Amino acid sequence: MITILFNFFFGLIIPWTIAILLCRRVPYLFLTVAPFMSLVSITCNQIGMALGFWTLYPQTDLLIINSVNIDFGYNPAAGLIFTYMIYFKKWRRWMVYSGFILLLNGLEIVALLLNKVVYDNGWNIFFTFLAYVIGLFVLDFYYYCLKKSIRPLAN
Repeated sequence: MITILFNFFFGLIIPWTIAILLCRRVPYLFLTVAPFMSLVSITCNQIGMALGFWTLYPQTDLLIINSVNIDFGYNPAAGLIFTYMIYFKKWRRWMVYSGFILLLNGLEIVALLLNKVVYDNGWNIFFTFLAYVIGLFVLDFYYYCLKKSIRPLAN
């Protein structure tokens, strides 16, 4: 029970609290970025767990429950903050990418050390690094295209 509460608190409550505090002035980010990141997260986690690349703990019979805090908390909140820093705070893109790649991989290493995730079938932290890099590029491209397509509607 403590493990489930730990995952709930650190996977859902803390990330969303930070995201809401940082991004509260841009409510449409929550309506555009969060659902997209949840979809990407659910897809990647389900494929990765089904192929046996990683296992998330605590383990349940229904795979989708294992990653619910990550899919609806941690990853969408990280995506919101990432998008907010690039498009609204206008931070240098390379700094945001570097910081987020280091942060996300650092937190993944912590999860590995705490046995919250276990890699298998050849998966390792380098592949996770690549997955986060690709995910951030996809998010950045998605939001760029979204912003570009909405602009003509506003005129």
